[in-house]
Amino acid sequence: MTDVPTHDDIVAANRIAREKTPAPVFNPPEGEDPSVVNRPQDLLSRSDLFSYLGLATLVPKNAVLHFPKELESRGGFAEQSKFVPWIDFYAANRGWIRTVTVSRAQAMGQEPLDEEVVKSFAKEKRLVVATYQEGPISVNRYEPPAPKTAAVPGKAPALATSTAAKP
Repeated sequence: MTDVPTHDDIVAANRIAREKTPAPVFNPPEGEDPSVVNRPQDLLSRSDLFSYLGLATLVPKNAVLHFPKELESRGGFAEQSKFVPWIDFYAANRGWIRTVTVSRAQAMGQEPLDEEVVKSFAKEKRLVVATYQEGPISVNRYEPPAPKTAAVPGKAPALATSTAAKP
């Protein structure tokens, strides 16, 4: 059978543990202050605005994948419009807005968008916005990785050889 520690025992053990543990030492970061160097621009310069029938919303730049000329009047901010979240604006205007769900890798530009989806934009009369988890997201352009070895003109590529010992 063991004795149950009292409040005073717990406080004393805590005091001893704090005395044995040194305070952390924080060193200032080297180089320029990232909070000054990476200061974000204002929200409006990093967003596209849409307004229609008294409602307005923001989406990130590069979230619009296709903007038909017929809908140019709905881009920007109209006077007397009320700002609402994207989901509310989309619900009220889903007749002229189409969303295309993208993966995180596609948004980061690591994977290309599906070719069939991109080709469908040519016939699309609606605004096309990229979404990730039902919210608009910027999509960076996909650039295929550069080949690791450059091919020499006039020479056949070298065949891979196995280094394993043959029986």
